[in-house]
Amino acid sequence: MLANRLTGVSVAVAAVLLMAACSSAGASDSPATGGSSASTNADVTAALAEARANIEAHSSFPTTIPAMDPLPEAPPKGKTVVFLQCEQDQCHHEGDGLEAAAKAVSWNFKRLNFEAANPATLVSALKNALQYNPVGVFFSGTPQATWSSMQDAYAKAGAFLAESYDSEVPTGPGVVAGHGYGDHSVALGTLLADAQVTHSNGQPAKSLVVTVPSYPVFGPVTDSYKDEIAKTCPDCSVETVEGTIPQLVGGQFINAIVSAAKRIEGLKYIVSVNGSFVAQLPQALKAAGLEGEFEIISGKGGAADQQNVLDGKALFTVNSPHVYGGWQDMDVAIRTVMGLPIPEADHQVIPYLLTKDNIGTPRDSFDVPVGYQDQFKELWKVN
Repeated sequence: MLANRLTGVSVAVAAVLLMAACSSAGASDSPATGGSSASTNADVTAALAEARANIEAHSSFPTTIPAMDPLPEAPPKGKTVVFLQCEQDQCHHEGDGLEAAAKAVSWNFKRLNFEAANPATLVSALKNALQYNPVGVFFSGTPQATWSSMQDAYAKAGAFLAESYDSEVPTGPGVVAGHGYGDHSVALGTLLADAQVTHSNGQPAKSLVVTVPSYPVFGPVTDSYKDEIAKTCPDCSVETVEGTIPQLVGGQFINAIVSAAKRIEGLKYIVSVNGSFVAQLPQALKAAGLEGEFEIISGKGGAADQQNVLDGKALFTVNSPHVYGGWQDMDVAIRTVMGLPIPEADHQVIPYLLTKDNIGTPRDSFDVPVGYQDQFKELWKVN
């Protein structure tokens, strides 16, 4: 279980969540059930208890990075890595992390742009990247079918492609796995659902899931959220609002979310798979005369989402370890160049629930543990 890999438990945060659950309108000690049989009641009760335990385990931060073998010696110097940056605000943070990590090991770093809404620009960027003779090129959120035509060229050049945050792990010639695949998506979707049902104490509620299907990584997040809601609150109902990348880039998706919220009678929770989709939602709801009508929960929350939580405009969000992901990328690159196995920790993205009690200072890339950079450098023998 992913939760078993976490260190420490925040009893205080768990207590706040349970107090919020008990103070919810109509809340009781037993969750609502969709059937009258004792076995169904017991199953739902057990599922709600597991949800509370999951929230508790994911509300405290680790003090060390996951276990990885140290390198046998410092990596060779002077290699080059390239990061391909999409047009979304969040995209540059992983590149920032990779750039800092490359500097730590005396490697060269290059950054090129592409548009996720225009797959041809990704292929063009991949072609341009080869001129730098990189050992590897990193990018995120685009299905393998979009860039598979470049795999043979990279394999022939002795370089690799590493795409992160997809619904499936990319495979084949010229490919090395990055991070943020199916297990991450399921863990995130489950955590979002558990945050909701723990807050409501399992009482029936209507929720609206906000997603952009063009990013494949969000499919499993949405599915696992719905599965967990069905298990922990059978009488809850879930609707979905789907946006497009052009809507997102053009700032129009927020209007679609507000329209959907108006349409759904009795809606209580708005749950976004990514915080950037709803960062401006509290202001938009206020302008529509709906301020305070809904509880907002989001995954991958940036500084604006975290500030909304601190201000009481959103209920919870989940951390967004993008810069940390750049250091994971560098570990992948180093170990690939040195012919070493890549540890499972380089593929993991463990979600942590962010609340008023543990956010501290909001930041767009919420990376834990504190001091992870020095821990990586110690593994690489470059301290």
